[in-house]
Amino acid sequence: MTSVSDSLIYRSSRPHGLDEFSLKRLVTWGEHLKVAQPQIDAQHQAIFDIAMEVADIWNKQGDVDRLTELTDKLGRVLKAHFQFEEQQLEEIGYTKLAEHRAEHEVMLGELQTILHRLEKMGHGSVKSQPGFLVLSFILGVTAGHITHSDMDYVAFARAAAGRNGQPWPAA
Repeated sequence: MTSVSDSLIYRSSRPHGLDEFSLKRLVTWGEHLKVAQPQIDAQHQAIFDIAMEVADIWNKQGDVDRLTELTDKLGRVLKAHFQFEEQQLEEIGYTKLAEHRAEHEVMLGELQTILHRLEKMGHGSVKSQPGFLVLSFILGVTAGHITHSDMDYVAFARAAAGRNGQPWPAA
């Protein structure tokens, strides 16, 4: 039986050839998520690495302070990544850049809300809610944004490469 989340991921990923991957594979970094731009791929991998650290803390009901630190680190990593990615997309003339930038702004706002909630919790062990909030957010960034919106610009970059041979600006 297909879950609602699997169904949504299937519908959003089908145009980008990602529909054959399980949810577990979608939230695990691998070749299937590369955008063929080395710096963006390295940044995406760093985001996935943070996601795995958060999942580990949540599963082990680890320290709220450590979860807060990782969430803050995720915010810094995402902000730098989004700025770089938007610059690259501008340079290739990505036609949906304004929409993509708006998604980034919404995600950063959501993450700030989560961070404020974590900071209000104080110290102690991670209970279900704060860890779940961070994991849910990360799922949206990885299985949601990267596998849908980012794969859309990959398709655009590949089409652009067909026209001029070089989809990404020189690093």
